[in-house]
Amino acid sequence: MEVTFNNSGAINRAHYALVQKIENASSPSLADDAIIQEIDTIRRRFAKAGFTPDSRACREWLLILLHCSMAMTFELPRSDYLEFALPAAVGLAGGGAKLSDRRVGYEFCAAVMPPEHELHLMLVNTFRKDLESRDETHICLALDMLLQVSSSDVVPAIQSRLEDLLSHKSFQVKRRAMATFKTLSRHNPDLLQRTTRKIFKRLRDDVVASSAFSLAAELVKAGMISGIEVGHAAVEVIQKDRSNSQGRRIHSPAVAAIRCVGQLIVIDPNSGEVKSLAEVLIQKCLTSSKSSKIVLECFRALSVTPEPILMMVLSPSSDLQHPVSGIHYMLMSKDPNLHYTFLACLLAIDVKLWVGVDEAIPAQLQENEVHRIMSFLDGSDLTIRRMTIQLLYRVDPAILEAWFSRFIESTPSPTSTTLATCEVYASRALEVSTVLDAENGEAFASRLKVVLQAVQVPHKDAAGKDSPRRGRAHDEGSGAGVNAVLESVVEPVLDRLRESTDEFRKTFVEKTLQDLQESFTGVAAPVPTATVICAAVACEYSQLVTLPPSTVAEGLTNCLATSPGVQEALLIALTKVVAMFDDESSPVAVVTRVEELLKQSRKHMRHRCDQFLRLVKDKAMLKTVVQNAKSQTLPDILLAIEEQFRKLPKPVTSPSSASSRAVSPRGAAGPSALRYDAYDAPGASRRKSQDRHQVRTRRPSQTPSTRSSAAYSEEFQRSPILNGEDPLAQTITPAGLVALAEGDEGLRNFAVGNHIQPGGPSIVSEALASKVDLITLESPFHAEPPTGIAEALKNDIQADPSSGISEESFLQSFDVSWNSIKSTTRGWSESPPATVAGTLQDAGLGFIMAFPSIEAGIKAKDQTFHDNEILGMLLTSDGQISAAIRLRPGEDDSSLWILKCDTLELKSLIKNALQGDG
Repeated sequence: MEVTFNNSGAINRAHYALVQKIENASSPSLADDAIIQEIDTIRRRFAKAGFTPDSRACREWLLILLHCSMAMTFELPRSDYLEFALPAAVGLAGGGAKLSDRRVGYEFCAAVMPPEHELHLMLVNTFRKDLESRDETHICLALDMLLQVSSSDVVPAIQSRLEDLLSHKSFQVKRRAMATFKTLSRHNPDLLQRTTRKIFKRLRDDVVASSAFSLAAELVKAGMISGIEVGHAAVEVIQKDRSNSQGRRIHSPAVAAIRCVGQLIVIDPNSGEVKSLAEVLIQKCLTSSKSSKIVLECFRALSVTPEPILMMVLSPSSDLQHPVSGIHYMLMSKDPNLHYTFLACLLAIDVKLWVGVDEAIPAQLQENEVHRIMSFLDGSDLTIRRMTIQLLYRVDPAILEAWFSRFIESTPSPTSTTLATCEVYASRALEVSTVLDAENGEAFASRLKVVLQAVQVPHKDAAGKDSPRRGRAHDEGSGAGVNAVLESVVEPVLDRLRESTDEFRKTFVEKTLQDLQESFTGVAAPVPTATVICAAVACEYSQLVTLPPSTVAEGLTNCLATSPGVQEALLIALTKVVAMFDDESSPVAVVTRVEELLKQSRKHMRHRCDQFLRLVKDKAMLKTVVQNAKSQTLPDILLAIEEQFRKLPKPVTSPSSASSRAVSPRGAAGPSALRYDAYDAPGASRRKSQDRHQVRTRRPSQTPSTRSSAAYSEEFQRSPILNGEDPLAQTITPAGLVALAEGDEGLRNFAVGNHIQPGGPSIVSEALASKVDLITLESPFHAEPPTGIAEALKNDIQADPSSGISEESFLQSFDVSWNSIKSTTRGWSESPPATVAGTLQDAGLGFIMAFPSIEAGIKAKDQTFHDNEILGMLLTSDGQISAAIRLRPGEDDSSLWILKCDTLELKSLIKNALQGDG
């Protein structure tokens, strides 16, 4: 997390550290582990004997616990895992020093407390005490919380006080009191009887009319008051209202009254008052046509009116004009809000009432207005487009079919369009397909195939070498969308499947997987987007279809000649499908193809292939992974795979073998282990133990040029490393010793003695990179992950407490410079961090590089250093830090560099060096 504590919004340092741990965790399971540890820490604080936290501390801990409950990827170990804090939360709700503290206590109880918890009665007493308070804020807080934590236990304790609050002088209290009556009536319907004496007075109170009409409709539904009386009161309010503008009154009494009329019509549609109420609504719609809120509420109320009554009221023999005649101006306006209102009004009522299919009611739209509605299909507003599609489908589905055909024919060639254009065309066509095939999964799958083939071309690269490594970011020019995965298509399709019926889902999946098989008997394989969709549906819904798992696995395997991102989705889906094989079946062809892919792929995909092959060999572990997944979706199967392999014991590497590998900062490797035999370390006399770690310092008058390299050579010849007194004596790189002996300028400024403190940062001078060609070792970067880099360097060079530069001082200096320099630049390099560090040193800029220790987990004031991260600082002649850089390992031996430098010229030099590397 690149945000300092002061700018993070965290409530305290513990909260800030927790968020850092969650964001920097390498997997969701590790993030959940950090959350569980934080919960356990707070649990121990609450359980400490004789400890009573003050309001501020209790509030902060409860907020952190709420954050923990929401940040968990998986479920908490137990449903009652946070209930240990409920006593403190109830106490804070009732006795918090500030209103904000009390609100936190209430909110925690609302989120964590079960309905029948033993502390619920204490919370009820807290509600009653706050409701009897003379402080209006305390009353409103209690009423707000009652809307969230309502139960039958609270009704007897507060019903009398709640009735009194209907006459409170504050309209905020009265409005909340009526809403609370409505909510609590679900537990005790008889409670509404207490409101009948005061409800009609509240109906004529403009400030609280919205809540009063909503409560009155509940009373009519319960048969406690007359619907006719409420209807007359609503008509009185509607006719009294004279608003005819785009007002911004939130609690308009006319809007609440119109909404109440609609509810009354629903309650008793056969009432003799319905016709007169409909006429009032139409008249109000015409007289207040400039107020979109009132017009829309009128149309919504008319939508529940019986059709025969509306046909009677809107017939030519009636004296009333058609309500659509009052909203024509909205269609021709340039305001999208008015367009939304117009379409919503037409969608609210039956098309027979305005399209002209019935001779009794003529068409209400002119030809130019119909063209205007059709133009909305090409608009940029997603909501307007979807409403237009729904409206045209209701009028005649053939209109959409014709538009879809013309749209597909007019789609430009995918090789000549950008990725953004491909996504626009695909998403527009998919929006129409979703409506046209709303109930037919097979038809939807066929239409989706047509859409994707129109905006993309089939992938024909058998080896997959020409496929883009990163679908969206690799190129935004012409043809960029040919082999990219269109996220704007994948997500809506999968969401549609999850929301659809079982029959729709089954027919869609069968058609999709059958097309997957048939595609390899035809011209080419499916396009990348279709391949990802096939992988997702095979993973999540393959058990619904009649196709055998071996057939599904064969189709997925044939698609592996594609880009790495698609390959990963296919491997995850294959994991689920292979788990469905019979015990006698063996996926020989699948294993053979994945083994071939393993040899051709880079590090990340090699890791995925290795995981798949290990799971296939161990069927028990494979079935455990599938069973432990939270769901059968691709992300959850992947999380289950990572969790399973995290639990496996890691192979133990011999210390001697690990420390015997010298690491080249340049990352360049020769074909053999050594070009020639390494020379022996020079002999030297043994120094006394008290002088073993002493650093030879320079007098102020002594310049770097006045000190000979022979002095440095003599000093290092006397070191315990070269005398064989240290177990790591044979692990330091000879190139590094030669560089040290030459008295490099950078090392003279940052002399660290003979030894670097264990667990501290490994200081790497320019000489380690510039003189590395003296001896070439086989690079570990070709066979080992980035974790081996820091480990090997940590074994090569270690720190001493008495050295000139300690671990803390370097990290503090870096932290100060990182926070003081404001200008930040980021970029990616195709080389690993160690190679980039060597490139910076070869550039002659004077960078000092360091590796933070892995085990110590060193943290500076406002920064957390990642594992395997390389830090660098650039010093000016006067000792000031002019630039700072962080190199973080990425996937496939790449790295992310983050540079802070305020000097434009220097920043340009550094960026040129970085870009020259990769």
